[in-house]
Parts: sequence; C-alpha cells; structure tokens
Amino acid sequence: MAHSKTNPAAGSARQNPPETENVGREALRKVILEKAGAIVASEGLAAVQARRLAAEGGCSVGTLYNIFGDRDGLILAINRETLTALSLPLDAARQACASAPLEERLLSLAAAYMTFALANRNRWLAVFEFRLPDDTPLPADFEAERARLMNLLVETIGADVADAVQRQTAARALFGAAHGILHLAVNNRLSDFDRSEVDRDLRFIVQAAAAGMRKAG
Repeated sequence: MAHSKTNPAAGSARQNPPETENVGREALRKVILEKAGAIVASEGLAAVQARRLAAEGGCSVGTLYNIFGDRDGLILAINRETLTALSLPLDAARQACASAPLEERLLSLAAAYMTFALANRNRWLAVFEFRLPDDTPLPADFEAERARLMNLLVETIGADVADAVQRQTAARALFGAAHGILHLAVNNRLSDFDRSEVDRDLRFIVQAAAAGMRKAG
C-alpha cells in the first residue's frame, strides 16, 4: 500500500507565521490611522466612527478593535501621531534659536506652535478636546510623548531659570497661558478670529513671561 507523503513546505504555507501576522497587523494599523487622521483633519473628531473606518480600511469592526482596543484607543493613537508631528517644527524652532536671548527663543517656539495649530486645526483641537473617562489613566506612551513636548519648552528656557523645579513651573504656566489664548481665539471665544491679534496677544504673554523668568532666575 502506497503511503502519501506530506509536503512540509505546503504545510507551513497554510499557516501564517507570527512574523507575517505582525506585518499584516502593522500595515492595517497604519492604513486605519492614515484614514482616521484624514477624517479628523477634514471633518473633526466626531466624524471618527469604527464602522466607517473598518469599511474604508477593508477590515471588520472586530479587527479594528483588536488593534486599537476601542474607539478611545483609536483616538489616542491619532492624537499621539499629532503630538509627534507637532514636535518636529517645535524642535526645529528650538534648535534654530538655541543661542538667542530668552525672549527670542520663546517667541520662536510660540510662533511655531501657532503655525502648526492653525495649519492642522482639527487635529490640534482633537488632542485637547478628547478626554478619557475619569477613572481611566492615559497610556504610558501617550504620557511620555506629552512630557517630551513639554520638555522642549523646558529646554528652551534652559539656564535662564536656574532652579529645575521653577523651570518646570515656568514652562507649564507659559504653555497654559499661550495655549489658552490660541484655543480661545480659534473658537472665537474672545472675538472673531484675527491672526494678527492672536500674534500680538502671544507676543505680549511671552515677553511678560521672559521678563519674569529673568527676574526669578
């Protein structure tokens, strides 16, 4: 009686190695993030819907949630990419003015921040308007990216504020003031949006903060 021979190569071809599965998962993750980011940019955060993205990405809703956890996880992934994109012009501005006086360094950073926010308005707003439930902590990698951005401002202040704790406080306070002005202006909470007015407001805050830091430092 003839015995049938198994073909090991055929058997392995029928099974997806973990490496192949990971490549497919990462490729799909990238596709979904690109599509989701485009939706946020053009339509805003509310337009991000799992069924729509699954259909556009060519996968099931279950697969989408398997990759991102849930809609919150997907939005956090989009916002994390926005923060990473924001870091590029901020870091470039910091490096370009590294040897300039404090006020000039801070003004350069503020201008880069405003330019990015206005050019990517919906994605920028999504970072600050989305929040997780009160009992849900932010993922560690998201916290790390946010801390890295704040550290760019801390480094920009540098030795002009000698005390490290005070330097952190100065960075947080300045960012809160500058971001608040820009956020209110973009949402027309102060008056109809006028970029020249926003620029003057930011310049005033930065100049006042720089003067205060020089005295404190």
